Amino acid sequence: MKFKLLLFSAFTFVIFSCKNETKENVSKQKPLEQQTKNVVNDSVKSDSFTLSLKSKNPDLDKKLLSDFFTKNDKKPQFFTINNAKDTTIVCAEKTKITIRANSFALAKSGKEVSGKITIAVKEYYSVSDIILGRLSTTSNGKLLETGGMLHITATSDNEKCDLGNGKAIEIEFPRKKEKTGMQLFTGNWKNDQINWNVDQESVDLNQTFTKVDQKPEYPGGFQKMYKFIGKNYRTQEDGKSGRIYASFTIDKEGNVTNVKITKGLSKEADDEFVRVIKMLPKFTPGKINGLAVNTTYSLPITIQSPEEDGRSSSRFASSSGSSRSVTTYNPRAANYTENAIQEASAAEISSYFFSSSKLGYINCDRFLSFPDDKIIDYAINLNDETDACIYVLFHRYKSIIRGNLTEKNVVFKNIASNEKITIVAVKYFDNKPFLAVKETITGRNPENDLAFQPVTLEGIKEEMKKLNHRLN
Repeated sequence: MKFKLLLFSAFTFVIFSCKNETKENVSKQKPLEQQTKNVVNDSVKSDSFTLSLKSKNPDLDKKLLSDFFTKNDKKPQFFTINNAKDTTIVCAEKTKITIRANSFALAKSGKEVSGKITIAVKEYYSVSDIILGRLSTTSNGKLLETGGMLHITATSDNEKCDLGNGKAIEIEFPRKKEKTGMQLFTGNWKNDQINWNVDQESVDLNQTFTKVDQKPEYPGGFQKMYKFIGKNYRTQEDGKSGRIYASFTIDKEGNVTNVKITKGLSKEADDEFVRVIKMLPKFTPGKINGLAVNTTYSLPITIQSPEEDGRSSSRFASSSGSSRSVTTYNPRAANYTENAIQEASAAEISSYFFSSSKLGYINCDRFLSFPDDKIIDYAINLNDETDACIYVLFHRYKSIIRGNLTEKNVVFKNIASNEKITIVAVKYFDNKPFLAVKETITGRNPENDLAFQPVTLEGIKEEMKKLNHRLN
């Protein structure tokens, strides 16, 4: 009887212990959202989780991956304009697009549009937006650094519109810091990747040109300009005579800017000539392909002293020979010279400014070049056969590239070695999303330790936003 009682007590203790253990495990279990968040954070710090099984339905995984990017691509902004009027639209991220009157025609018929046009614009400036738009920065295998990407479309009554022959839009890409060598590129998709090509017809509207299709014109012509300067120039007391050479920029709006003396006579005479030039009214600006551009303009004057002239004052000799003022001019000496003026300082430029005769995908980029002995093909080995969208993000410059997927690895061609990068990879496995994020250095040896972790869709987007703070 005592033995049976002891056995019953032991059995009761085991049952109670099991219940206690189950209850304790339940109380320690974290909500699913918190578990997922921790897993995503761990994926950035650790390579402890690696998929090594073959997916049960790879075709569905591939479709889900494509759908994820489609749903999370940048949403367009819509603007309604009147095709008969000059219009400037300002987008949410401060892109400015100037559209001249009567620029659009129907894509099918080529007929000029009369009335309202809807412009749709997507802006891609942040790392997260570029990745979620499945965009990258390569041009025929060469690495680019981006200053901003756009996608622009135009419709009239739901019918596609293009820019008419000889027409162009003007685009200002906002910038925080100027980088030289920026050009305008247009993008085309092939094999689910975008390739950028230089837009040969675009004009860099930040540039100051010395050769233009149509030269700037002073209102009323040269003689009116000479009369204006002669009337406003004040004779200097130093009595020096000789020639003063000045150069200046006539900007896209026709304003006189950036006045410089390229060869002076005296401080007083030079300063007075600069003062009068700055008083000149607006010119008709110079043009290239019908677009107003910044243009260099040079102008010499000759100062004659009273002694040289044999009179009590100097004279201004116009082409008609009439005496009017204290300076003399040779109209044929007012010309355009390639070395007459320096371009506006970088501090005066707050955006990259281009014309474009095309719509669609547009990119403000510059080519990056590296020493031949530093260029490598960088590979990432994968441990399974599922499709993944894998990006390499460079830390030193704003370049984001997608690799070429082959069997069980992905290759990034023609990039520099010993560069700090962040690898970002998204995939679906058995209908569930996975993410890998890893900082490393490019090298000739392949990356073998890319670890994917299960994650929610919101978790992926949150990780992308973190990249913006680190890399933008």
